[in-house]
Amino acid sequence: MRIPKRALLPLRLVCLTLAFVVIGVAIDVSIKANLGVGAWTVFHLGIAGHSGWTQGQVSQIVGLAIIALSYLLGIKPAIGTVLNMLLIGWFFDASVAMRLIPPAPSPAFGLLYLLASTLLMGFGGAMYMSAGLGAGPRDSLMLALIRRTAWPVRSIRTGMEITVLGLGWLLGGPVGLGTLVLSMGLGPAVELFFEFFRLLTTKSELASTVMSVPVPKTRSTLKLG
Repeated sequence: MRIPKRALLPLRLVCLTLAFVVIGVAIDVSIKANLGVGAWTVFHLGIAGHSGWTQGQVSQIVGLAIIALSYLLGIKPAIGTVLNMLLIGWFFDASVAMRLIPPAPSPAFGLLYLLASTLLMGFGGAMYMSAGLGAGPRDSLMLALIRRTAWPVRSIRTGMEITVLGLGWLLGGPVGLGTLVLSMGLGPAVELFFEFFRLLTTKSELASTVMSVPVPKTRSTLKLG
């Protein structure tokens, strides 16, 4: 099946948008677990507590700073970078407004929520970065560091999560069991789904035309079909 060039951008935008829907819902799932927020949210809330800014304002300011740092490391912002800052928040708000995710009824269910959230964030993150329209601010920095160091995805991503978590905790941000699970699990989840989409592109001509995994192949043993 030959896809016209004029159809590539709309298809990639659809892929990007679906990924942001998944991530927005995943953030809602993590909050409804009631066991602690993700590392970046801890960081944002820590800064907000000292600055008087809202969490959203802090997120935007931090995002702009990270975009600048990533640019210095060789990653230029793209349409995906901008849409990341806009759409994830919108879809998160929609998930909350529509009450898609009920609060976890117990800590045991909360742990299941955290597992689901980690996998959804890994899926959405790998999907939108493979759409070829640019990574979001934080993932742009991750990709820049991967290219500079040649370290695996899980090491870079987990290191970033632990760093911002430590800074957020020092600033007074809320930390819980969920923070640890998300911080330690997101790197492996993103790496897992990078390999999933890499294998998908070998099975589907449509996927291979629309998607391109932006990191080197790992030793993953994941198989499709």
